[in-house]
Amino acid sequence: MTMHLALSALLAIVLAWAGLLNLAAPAFVRAEFEKWGYPPALRVLVGLMELCAAVLLLWPNGQRLGALIGGLVLLGVVASLLRTREWLRLEYPLVLLAAVALVALV
Repeated sequence: MTMHLALSALLAIVLAWAGLLNLAAPAFVRAEFEKWGYPPALRVLVGLMELCAAVLLLWPNGQRLGALIGGLVLLGVVASLLRTREWLRLEYPLVLLAAVALVALV
């Protein structure tokens, strides 16, 4: 397995997990979206986008589109954390964003 495929698979797992969490909506996820001032419908949309990105990342012809969709979601997370000044929580989404960019560009 090449490094590119391994990274795509790892990102697919992470995004699928995040998408399922957003759709299942445990209390801590609902609280995050409420704290950020976002409606419940956005949580569902984000969850669906994450699942879509995960599926596309596993399909060789869809990896760039999956990376683009995942990148858009991650940019939204980064923007939300910056807006609420949650500096210490930025590293995980920024690392994922860099990995998504790497998949998209290779």
